[in-house]
Amino acid sequence: MFAYGAAAALIISFAGLAVFWRTTRLEGGVEGRVVLAPGRLQRGLLVAGRALGMVLYALLVVAAVFGAPVTAENIAPVFVYVVFWVGMTLTCALVGNLWRVVNPFDTMAAAVERLRGDRRVAPYRWGRWPAVAALAGFVWLELVPSNRAEPSTLAVAVLLYTVVVLAGVARWGRDWLEQGEGFTVFFGLLAHMAPFYADGEGRVRVRPHLTGLVGLKPDAATQAIVIVALGSTSFDGLSRTRFWIDLARNMSSMEQTLLSTAGLIWSMSVVTLAFVGAMRITGRLHRRRFDELSASFVHSLVPIAFAYALAHYFSLLVFEGQSAIALASDPLGRGWDLFGTAGNAVNFTLVSTTVIAYVQASGIIAGHVAGVVVAHDRALAVFPHKEATRSQYPLLVAMVLFTVGGLALLLGA
Repeated sequence: MFAYGAAAALIISFAGLAVFWRTTRLEGGVEGRVVLAPGRLQRGLLVAGRALGMVLYALLVVAAVFGAPVTAENIAPVFVYVVFWVGMTLTCALVGNLWRVVNPFDTMAAAVERLRGDRRVAPYRWGRWPAVAALAGFVWLELVPSNRAEPSTLAVAVLLYTVVVLAGVARWGRDWLEQGEGFTVFFGLLAHMAPFYADGEGRVRVRPHLTGLVGLKPDAATQAIVIVALGSTSFDGLSRTRFWIDLARNMSSMEQTLLSTAGLIWSMSVVTLAFVGAMRITGRLHRRRFDELSASFVHSLVPIAFAYALAHYFSLLVFEGQSAIALASDPLGRGWDLFGTAGNAVNFTLVSTTVIAYVQASGIIAGHVAGVVVAHDRALAVFPHKEATRSQYPLLVAMVLFTVGGLALLLGA
């Protein structure tokens, strides 16, 4: 019933847009009003944010390397997978690009840049593909290996990634982070949805939600990042179904890793085929080039990618987020109680499974409706008025499939 209702909501939304939204309203961009101008307050907030980012990064490294080897007694796993990954995803999409303020890699890059002085950096020609590889590597680590939550695994991953990022900065300069560092690119992508942003002159402005998506850089790597995000959360749902659990039940650890890797690749491939197929059909029907169409409409998948993340990680944030409060008092598992929260137990009655199901369903529906809205607005700018509505039929079908498939995976888990 959830799936049927979601599909109906999407189709009704599309019909309503066709009738009442006849001219583009987003394409010109919305500057919004200034809420914080450059000055002492802004500089103070930036310094505080950078200091906080470095302190949390140092805490993560120390906990992962020197803390208790048991996952439940070490703050590193819950910090990486819940506080950082889920928390930053939600914040950047709903509020603004907080990662840009607290990013410890940018702080370290500034130090590297100061040490290297005026030496010229090498020309960079790889685009955002290193960021795609980094994001794919992280979601693989999060979803596939059986030892993904062990502090020792995270210690190796964090230190290795830091070395790679700083090597990139040393070769291509600090600006390379905006192209090649996976989290900088991904969180920046989500922040196009958010109301708060910094303009070219450093002023913080507020604008309506979603309006920043029209300024998204429409290249192939950006499409790949969105597909990695969508495909990984789809596989997360698939891996929790009875079918998948039964399939992997009697396999060895190595066999399960190979199976999960194949499943992750398959999930990303399905998302790719759905989007590419919709764009190719649209291109043939309206005599437009596929690459131009896919670049023009990839921004409509960003709200869907966020909706999938919200739906899949909501319960993780609610329950495992509570353990982060307890572990904050004893981050290394040494029996400390720094803030008096070490004895806090996870309250599993905080939200019911029914509430979780409604949040998941409503999140996915809202994300797909938002995708339909921005796609319809872009169609009005790309196609003649008479063709704009018809041009969206293939993408609407793909979005309905995403909605029904996403809900089936989530609610069948």
